[in-house]
Parts: sequence; C-alpha cells; structure tokens
Amino acid sequence: MIRPRLRRDDGFTLTEMIAAAAVFSLVSLALGGVMISVSNAQTQVTTATSAANMAQATADSIDSGIRNAAALNLTASGSDQLLVAKVAGADATLTWHCRAWYYSAAGAGKLWMTQTADGTKISVPSAAQLATWTLLVDGVTPSSGSTVFTRSGSSVEVGFLVAVTGTSPVQMDFTTTSLLGVSEDASCY
Repeated sequence: MIRPRLRRDDGFTLTEMIAAAAVFSLVSLALGGVMISVSNAQTQVTTATSAANMAQATADSIDSGIRNAAALNLTASGSDQLLVAKVAGADATLTWHCRAWYYSAAGAGKLWMTQTADGTKISVPSAAQLATWTLLVDGVTPSSGSTVFTRSGSSVEVGFLVAVTGTSPVQMDFTTTSLLGVSEDASCY
C-alpha cells in the first residue's frame, strides 16, 4: 500500500518575514549610525591634526628665524603685527636675508611669512603685497591679550590659538631667543 505523501509547507510565514525585516532594519540603522559617527570623528581628527601641523610649522618657522637673527624689529599697525628679522642663512658661507612674519587680525586672523635678500626693507604689507607672501596658518587669534608677538630684547614671546571646527583650538605658546644676540642692524626694516 502506498501512502499518500503529506504536503509540507516549507518556508517562512508572513509574520516571520515581517519580524526578520524589522530586525534587519534595526541592525542596519544601528550600523549606519555607527558608520556616520566614525566618519564624523575621523573628519574632526583630520581637521585638528591639520591645524596642529600648520601651527607647529608656523612655530618652527618663527623659532628658527629668531634663533638665527642678528637683528629684530616688531611693529604694530592697529591690531596687526609685523615681526622682521635679519637672519643668517644655512649655507657653507655666511649669507644674510630678511625674514618677516605678519599677523593680520582681520577676518579669521592669519599668519604670513616672507623672505627677501639682505638690505631689502620689509614694511607692513598692503593687501596686494600679501598675495606674494606665504600664508602659514589661518583662523588665528592671540592666546592672551591682543598680540601674537611680544618682544623683550633679543627674545620674542609668541602666543596664538588656531581655530578648529568642532573641537578646542590648537594653542601655541613659546619664547624664542636670538642665539646671535641682537645688534639692531636696520638693513631689513
């Protein structure tokens, strides 16, 4: 005798499918939220690192210039500042050049740098002249008071903050001193 085969309903019911889709949707939303959070954190870290690198490069430029300076001059033009130094070159024979750093408080605040041949006087630049200068960092404000540079003899105190979107600003505060001693040779200013 042959038994009739019973029909089996293999598969999922509609209720099971809806429940599985709901669980899958919740897991997908949670993973999407984590991915967005990680992406935002990575963007903030990248922005902060970039600002810190620019601030450090600016500090290194100022520090190395002042340490090798034979003459310094600091002038203010409103809330802007111009620091000029007669700097010894790193060549085998001693050569001099004029190097300047300009803090412009306008807008987001910027620190600029330029270098010229010895004897080429550097004065407060116009907007057109700034186009030939190198922008070191923007988003700059003094870390205390209203000045970025403060000179005392052959030493210069430098203090500034660099704004970073979404996190605390990068702060640079240091004092650098001319190792050559300041002789007040005015060929650069």
